[in-house]
Amino acid sequence: MNFFNVFEDRIASVFGTSPQGYTEPFSFKKLAKRAAKEMEKETYVINGVDTAPGLYTILVSSADDAVMRPLYGALTNEIAQFVEGQAQSKGYTFVGEPLVRFMVDPSLRSGKFSVFAENVDARTLGRLRAEEISFLEKAPDLAEQRSAAAARRQAPSPTPRSSARARVPQVAVPPQEPVPTPPAVPQEFAPEADGLDVLPANEVNNPMLLSEHATPQPVPNPVAAPVPQTVRRPSQQQEPAQASARPAAPAAACMLIDRKTGQTYNVTSPRAIIGRERNRGGVVLRDPNVSRRHAELSYDGRTWRIADLNSTNGTLVNDVDVDECALRSGDLITLGLTNLEFREN
Repeated sequence: MNFFNVFEDRIASVFGTSPQGYTEPFSFKKLAKRAAKEMEKETYVINGVDTAPGLYTILVSSADDAVMRPLYGALTNEIAQFVEGQAQSKGYTFVGEPLVRFMVDPSLRSGKFSVFAENVDARTLGRLRAEEISFLEKAPDLAEQRSAAAARRQAPSPTPRSSARARVPQVAVPPQEPVPTPPAVPQEFAPEADGLDVLPANEVNNPMLLSEHATPQPVPNPVAAPVPQTVRRPSQQQEPAQASARPAAPAAACMLIDRKTGQTYNVTSPRAIIGRERNRGGVVLRDPNVSRRHAELSYDGRTWRIADLNSTNGTLVNDVDVDECALRSGDLITLGLTNLEFREN
């Protein structure tokens, strides 16, 4: 029996029966081959028994995650059955039922993926399974919200002109009667104000008429005596303006440096979530031992703090397991297998 062909057909049926009509963003046959290769690489002899890894993490792009999230329950079940069948054909055992989970990697493009296998103990595998089940229960609700939003975007909206006609009724305006025009005044009875401002030739030298028709000249105002300038002493009314000119308090900013890779994560908001799940303003770690929402950084204006968000493997600061504590520059934060050095800007 060709396990790969059977697996490919079962995955195609998962996408084919979905009511949303989703299509495979990449080849799941290649994904199965890579998962089988990772299983071989991470199989160890434990107590004299070939023990295959029980945890499989698949990294996908943000766009592919949005498409497949409603199908994660069925997809992870099919992949887990394939891995279990491969292990049985080689005589391998597991510490528990294999667990498959999808994670978002912001650096991946659509159509690309990565697969990691890890041999963890049964207790850790059980905790991760409970976390994954809780996450998958929210996936259908998120899909319905996304479909409703898409339907609202596609719904036709009324044009401004038609909506204006619906809101403002047209009122018939009665015709206006023409306003009668007053009769024209004969030229000989026209008032003096309508004539030209010109004197007859026989009255040009009349001083009385010249004074009446002369253009009036402006009378100069008396010049006021100069007043000395008064300078007011600073008062309390000027203090608010000076206070507003003071520089604003520096914005919250810090950074986390991966001790192993040297990668730097800049945090520019007063609150940031650290975990595997991508979130706005947060820090995304690719460590499969990190929970989706592992810990939270917060800044109260003076001090940075870190709080564990009920993660599976806990949060350590300077090798001490903490629920919440203040941070100082140089502190070492351990999340899963990742060590981050805290630096305050």
